[in-house]
Amino acid sequence: MRIAARILLFTACLVAAQTQPSPSSGAHLESIEPIVKQQFGPTFTLPKKFPVVLITADFDGDGVEDVAIIADSKDPLPDSYDFKYTVADPYNSFFGFGNPRMTASYGRNDPDHNHDLLVILGAGPDNWRAAMPKAKFVLINVPFDSIEVGRLIIKKKKPPIFVIRTIESQVMESNVYWDAKKKKWKWQPGDPIE
Repeated sequence: MRIAARILLFTACLVAAQTQPSPSSGAHLESIEPIVKQQFGPTFTLPKKFPVVLITADFDGDGVEDVAIIADSKDPLPDSYDFKYTVADPYNSFFGFGNPRMTASYGRNDPDHNHDLLVILGAGPDNWRAAMPKAKFVLINVPFDSIEVGRLIIKKKKPPIFVIRTIESQVMESNVYWDAKKKKWKWQPGDPIE
């Protein structure tokens, strides 16, 4: 009995000591909103209906923490030049229609599902909170009801990468991930590894 108890205690300590990517709840909207306005402009607002509005992990594999934030915008394209972010449509790219200038209006008439993912790739010791992050993206048309951090094996003999796991409660789970080789965001249906 004592050995089993020690093993259980040791396992619990190991699990508690591991650093995990972290979600943040809607309670932190006030602290996130200034960052969103500074990095992406005044046209973006944070929806209040999501229990988790941001997740953090190393999405591009450079060892620096990045963030994905749920936001709303009627049209993310015009401010992309002034605020130096890239608009991408990984969902429609999967189906062969990836030009955001063409697909930006596809889901804009459905306010319940018209949400964007703002991704900031961190830089330096301030990671995603840096005044000049490594890169910024607005991912449009990705269908989801909630997001969480997942892990996915892209290539054999390579470690799994962190992904944005998008969950449509009535339809499916899918993954959005940074393809470092092609320097673009990709969408893939299916479950990540646990």
